[in-house]
Amino acid sequence: MRTLTQKRVQRHATAQKLPASLKRLPGMVKIPKMPKCIVGQCFTDKSVFAYRDSDLDNLLPTTLKESGETKVSGYELTKVTTEADLAKVGGKFTNLLQIEDLILRTEKGENTGLITNGYANIFFLGVGNSVFAVDAYRDSGGWYIYCDRFRARDAWSAGRGFFSPAT
Repeated sequence: MRTLTQKRVQRHATAQKLPASLKRLPGMVKIPKMPKCIVGQCFTDKSVFAYRDSDLDNLLPTTLKESGETKVSGYELTKVTTEADLAKVGGKFTNLLQIEDLILRTEKGENTGLITNGYANIFFLGVGNSVFAVDAYRDSGGWYIYCDRFRARDAWSAGRGFFSPAT
């Protein structure tokens, strides 16, 4: 069992690792255990999703493994932030259903922290030894979902949201 001093040291160490361009959002969102994901069946409800990037199918395997219950932390980008800096924070999602769950709950009115003003919400998806950036943004037409390979030098502008499983 850790002492109070050890907990404070750990909390301080975690705070130091957060890039200066990120502001942690209050609270965490719990995502339940998710079954194996068939990629081609994710983000397909046309009443919610206005656009689904074909790179989800082109870059990702046909199925993704099931995921356990996950607590998710959210962050606001306060200035331009590279994907390399984002990768220093938290863990990676392992199943697209985790991301879809957050979006569907947001649509039902739950405060998940996702941004709904047309700016991107960024999620890193870990598949084997590869990492992908999945971004989702909402405008008046619905949610738009994109997928691309992780690129350390790629940068995202201020005002975007970044979400990662808590570690």
